[in-house]
Amino acid sequence: MRKMCLWFLVLVFSVMNLTVAFAKPMPRDIAYILGLYYGEGSRFLIRENEGNLELLYSYDNENRDFSLSNTFPLKKEHFDSYTINEVGPVLSAEEAVRFERDAQGQGITCSIGGKRFSRYFYPGQHNNAFRFPVAANYDALVKAAATAVEPANLQTGKAAQLVNLGTTVPQVKLDLRYASANNCFGKPLYPVAKAYASTEVATALTQVARTLAQDGYGLLIWEAYRPWSASKLASDLLPAANKNMLASPSQGDIHNTGLAVDVSLYDLKTGAPLNMISDYDEISPRQYSKYPGGTTEQRNLRAYLQKVMHQHGFTISAMEWWHFTLGDGKGYSHLNLPLASLS
Repeated sequence: MRKMCLWFLVLVFSVMNLTVAFAKPMPRDIAYILGLYYGEGSRFLIRENEGNLELLYSYDNENRDFSLSNTFPLKKEHFDSYTINEVGPVLSAEEAVRFERDAQGQGITCSIGGKRFSRYFYPGQHNNAFRFPVAANYDALVKAAATAVEPANLQTGKAAQLVNLGTTVPQVKLDLRYASANNCFGKPLYPVAKAYASTEVATALTQVARTLAQDGYGLLIWEAYRPWSASKLASDLLPAANKNMLASPSQGDIHNTGLAVDVSLYDLKTGAPLNMISDYDEISPRQYSKYPGGTTEQRNLRAYLQKVMHQHGFTISAMEWWHFTLGDGKGYSHLNLPLASLS
């Protein structure tokens, strides 16, 4: 899930001039109908854009992030009733658009011109965070990963000097998901909650944190250096059908080099994490950096984080909006130092 695409450079340059002017959070009744709807062989997003609702229709089912969607503005008539005035495969020149909700107020269907589309809830919605089934042999896999021998080819190259991000990066907050059960595996990958990275990454993140602080934001770290044994454990914990989601232990993960971090934002005044466009490690279209759904505020916050990280030397991932690397890792060894051994 770490591959970069050349076309993603377009996004990098498009966010360079983004100003810090974020929209106000959406009223709950509007926020509760945003998302993915499907049926009649079609799928589309309902998103908020500058205070208005829009329907984003994807003609190509291979367009996983919806970045190539056509946009149809919705004109509000009254509560949960809108009019759409564009022509498309599921629409006529002007059609009524109506939403139905469940008892909690969540939108569950969207009807357009008599055609009814069901809501698909992403992991993270309805407090239903994504989880793989917990491996029955988890304890055995932990022991096996701890004693596994790292391939010799991964041990060659420059070894990054690791430093403690919690003590070197100003005003940083740690939410190290893989040191807890609050992750996609439902089990820890390593036993201690420590965030380390190369000295170069720590220096760059210090600059990032200072820039963010000028706008009232702080850096939230979800993941940094990951020992090779923890990456092997992660691969072993994946169900067979999902093995391709992570680099194989024989290839190593960029997190093993100490050059990669997974980060988000928090509010310096309140200390609360910001409402970003998706949760960490969420496997849904919302994970992609070009996903156009959600709210204006969420998209702006994502773009702002990417802008600041890029300004200070980090490369943006097209696959995961939270994942950043300093350089490409070439010439660096994949480390297997246990986090518990680092002071």
